Order: sequence, then structure tokens, then C-alpha cells
Amino acid sequence: LYLFTFSFLLGTIKYSNFIYSYSMKKELIIKLSVTISLVAMFVVNALANILPINGITTGALSDAIPIYFVPAGYAFSIWGLIYAGLVVYIISMFTNFTKEDKAIYPWVITSSLANIAWIFLWHYRLIYLSVIAMVIILASLIAIFLILNKSKKVSIFKTLPFDIYLGWISVASIANIAAALYIANWNGFGISPEVWSAIMIIIATGLAVYSILKKRYAYSLVILWAIIGILVKFSGLSNPVEIASTLGILTITSVIGFKLYLDNK
Repeated sequence: LYLFTFSFLLGTIKYSNFIYSYSMKKELIIKLSVTISLVAMFVVNALANILPINGITTGALSDAIPIYFVPAGYAFSIWGLIYAGLVVYIISMFTNFTKEDKAIYPWVITSSLANIAWIFLWHYRLIYLSVIAMVIILASLIAIFLILNKSKKVSIFKTLPFDIYLGWISVASIANIAAALYIANWNGFGISPEVWSAIMIIIATGLAVYSILKKRYAYSLVILWAIIGILVKFSGLSNPVEIASTLGILTITSVIGFKLYLDNK
């Protein structure tokens, strides 16, 4: 009986060690896969403007398509903040790997690969196909947002980077679709491009207000940053865009202020 008990305990320990070892290896694979995919995205985005890919920078091609929903050039500096945030997330993942990291890793990798695909599609002027890649990025980031939003105990070092990223991609998705429609010579049902842009700004403002109510202020601030950039670029050039941008800025700042007041009352 003692021999049987000892053998059983020894077998249990070996099995537990095997499970632990397998779990640690899987965790390491997840960490490395996420890191490699994000670093690859950083590198491709950098080369897109350093080389540049296909002889044109990302911003230059964007400016070549005359739509009224593209912010001023300085606004794109937010990518530096997005990259910095994602580096912080990588560090957080390695130092404090959680069940949320395990849940979102397929979406992080998918968004990174779709981002790389978008760069090549955009630079080679495959605008229609670039919309598909952009939608995949957006869908992946929404999935990440929903997963991280399930728990209130998730570290800000995990939520904040993706809130900022999702905010910018929300704006970029609208702009990307607008560019594709322009290339397709869509007549906008007889509505002028300026008015359509104003409508899109109103939609973006609505998304920002929703995020404020959910206390995801980073997302709303990114939308605010983009709308300010649009106002700066088209001020004096388009009344509908100027009016919608101004109202959007006032709405977002007012709602943020009112929400903070209520939360601290």
C-alpha cells in the first residue's frame, strides 16, 4: 500500500511538472509571437516612409486623394504614441502575463499582419483591397477592446495602448473607405463631399461620446485629436467641415468635462 501511494504521488508530481512545463512553453510562444508580429509592423511602417515603398510615402498618397476627412499632417505623429504604447504592452505582457493576454494574442497578431498588408496595398495603390485590410485591423482591435473591457482589474498598461490604437484606426477606417469611394467615382447620392465629411465627423463624435460614457477617455481624446487636425487642415476651405469639426470639438470636450464633474461630485 505504501509503495502504491508513493508511486501515485510520484506520478502526480511528474504529471504536474509536465503540465507546468507545457504551460510555460506555450506562454513563451505566445509572448514571442506577439512581440515578433508587433516589431514586424513597426519596421514595415517605418520602411514605408524611409524607403519609401513604391516611391511614395503613406502621407503623400493620402494627400493625393482629395477627401475632406484627413487630418493635418502633424496629427499623424500620434503613431509615435501608438508604437510607444504597444512597446509598453509588450513589457507588461512579459512581466505580468494574464488570462487577458492569452485571450487577445490571436487578435494582436491578426491586427499586426493586417497592418503590414495594408501598408503594401495602400502604397501600391490597391485602395479597394486596402479597405479590407483596414476593416480586419478595426475588427481585431474591437475584439481586443471587448475582451479587455470584461474585467475592471486589467492593468492600464494593457488597456490604454489598445484604446489609443483603436481610436486612431476608427478615424483611419472612415478615411480609408472615403478614399475608396472617391477612387470609385461615387457621386455620394448627390451630396457634396464636404457634407459627407461633416456627417462622418458627426459619427466620429458620437463614437467619442459613447467611449466617454464608458470611461474610456483615451479613445475619445484620440478622436478629438483627429477632429482638431481636420479643422486645422480645412479651416477656411470648407464651411460644412469647419462647422462640424468645431461642434464635434465642443461636444467632446463638454461631455468629458461634464462626465468628470459627475464622477467627482
